[in-house]
Amino acid sequence: MGLIHVNDFVDLWYKLKERGSSYAIKKFFSSANQRVLSTWQVDEVPGSNWWQVDEIRSRWNALITGNRELEYPDYVVNKYLKTADNVSMLSIGCGTGMKEISFGKHKQFSHIDAFDISPTAINDAIKNAASAKVNCCHFFVDDVYRFPFSENTYDVVLFHSSLHHFTAINDLLKQVKQTLKPGGYLIINEYTGASRFQFNAHRKSEVQKVYDEKVPDVFKTRKLSTQIKRKVYFPGYLRMVLSDPSEAADSANILSALDNHFKMVELKPYGGNLLTFLLKDIAHHFNKPETTALLQELFEIENEWMRTTNQSDFNFGVYVNQKHNE
Repeated sequence: MGLIHVNDFVDLWYKLKERGSSYAIKKFFSSANQRVLSTWQVDEVPGSNWWQVDEIRSRWNALITGNRELEYPDYVVNKYLKTADNVSMLSIGCGTGMKEISFGKHKQFSHIDAFDISPTAINDAIKNAASAKVNCCHFFVDDVYRFPFSENTYDVVLFHSSLHHFTAINDLLKQVKQTLKPGGYLIINEYTGASRFQFNAHRKSEVQKVYDEKVPDVFKTRKLSTQIKRKVYFPGYLRMVLSDPSEAADSANILSALDNHFKMVELKPYGGNLLTFLLKDIAHHFNKPETTALLQELFEIENEWMRTTNQSDFNFGVYVNQKHNE
């Protein structure tokens, strides 16, 4: 594990260009909770990351639902809740509420409770639900470590890109099991890779090799800059804690903790092993038609990595809360 890397300073330089000097001041002179909040109070992500590439989002749909155009909320409802009614859901760490609203558009849902630690995100979620004319979603500010998990309350619990931000995953899932009704579903769409993004040297060198051999310089200029990204950046441990203490805090233990408490119904890996860091700061190039062939080549490399290592940094999963006599 690297405590600090030279590229941490490079990353800080570009963050300062994007967000100004106040960004660094908040990170260095704030409490851990304040640093988490400062990360999630930004209305729009100014960076250039893999999740902002349209073709990658279509790839996720294909790997999860089998259809490039079908997102997982519709898939879940059609497969598991088609004949259900009066369904209640709890979403933990809902952000701006887009997935919850997607679920709430289905008649099966009568009530969706969804909370997040960020007031900015919750305000946006309320506006998004009103705009979509979805009335069953109740968005509110709360902290997962203080939330009262009442017993046998919800038919569905959702973690969308939030579970990897929490500590003591095993203990948290005990509480989730308590609040989920017997036979209820736990749905995750999560980063489940190395905690704090502390990958081994082999992974780092393999990603760098693909970057050097496959990506032309014309697609390597960083967003808001004319500088070429020469090295694939993997953050040091100290940078992770200073920037956002919640990021990937206990992520490596997510899948094993889920297996401790729930029965896995399906688990769909969708990669990230190569693309997450390879495309960081340069992903804005990859919504252009001239990058389509290169993206397909990178997809095949990542697919092969997943096949040969049986590992995926990102997973979609559906789990069931078994009854005591099952």
